[in-house]
Parts: sequence; C-alpha cells; structure tokens
Amino acid sequence: MSTEDPEAPSLNEMRAFAYRLLGRREYSIFELRQRIQRKWPESGDVAELVGALVEENLVSDERFTESFVRFRAQRFQGPLKIRADLRGKGVSDYLIERELARAKSDWSDLAGQWLQRQVRGELEFDQKKKYYRRLTSRGFTHAQAMDALNRTHSSLD
Repeated sequence: MSTEDPEAPSLNEMRAFAYRLLGRREYSIFELRQRIQRKWPESGDVAELVGALVEENLVSDERFTESFVRFRAQRFQGPLKIRADLRGKGVSDYLIERELARAKSDWSDLAGQWLQRQVRGELEFDQKKKYYRRLTSRGFTHAQAMDALNRTHSSLD
C-alpha cells in the first residue's frame, strides 16, 4: 500500500496547470505561486515548481511588470493605481519604479487624453471637481490631475 495521498497532485499535473495559466497571460512569481497553492494547498512542491519555471524563464516578474504597466496605461490608469496593484501582486518596488519611468514620460498627458474623451464643452467648477475625483481615483496624482484639467479647460477656450 502506498503512503502517498491519493489527492496529492503529481509534479507533472502541477506543471501542466502552471502551463495553462501562463498560456493565457503573464503572471508575477508571487501570483503564480498563490494560484497553484490555492488549487493544491497541501502540496509542498509549489516552491520547487515555481523555482523551476523561473529558471526556465517561463515566468518573469520583469516581463509581467512590463506587460501590466503597458496594459493599464492603455486603459488610462495612472501611476498610483498601477503601483498599488503591482505591489499587491508581489512585484518589487525597484521593478515597479523602473517600468513606470520607462512606460510614460508624461503621465499628465495620459490624464489629459482620458479627460478629453470624457469632456464635452466647457467645464464648470462642479464638473471640474467631479473630473478631478475621477482622475485621482484612476491613479493620477494631484499635480497630474490639475495639469490635465487646466490644459483641457484652456484648450476648450
């Protein structure tokens, strides 16, 4: 009789699951480890598997961070929100700052582009407050939101 748990996954089964996940999108190392552990909480081979995937360059925090920042910037999200989301996915501050600096030279322009898509006509004071709150909730800093509002207002005059 075998002493192994019949519910315990084989390393090949865990690797196949990781391949399926990585085939859909990039994952951070931390996030991939969490996903595998969530599926098989009793398995002690997760760290070994993820380490092997890192060595094979199948999972990379650098690639994940680059992809994540590019995608979120295309969706007009600001650096504060992107930074917070990346920290939640276990990415190091060094990688986050490097990719944010590389991604957009001027986040105020991105905020302005988003605002121009939203604004129709002249902005009154109450509308400016509303769009300021929306810009900051999208992850733009106070300075970036104000710059976008001031440029949009002056371009409508």
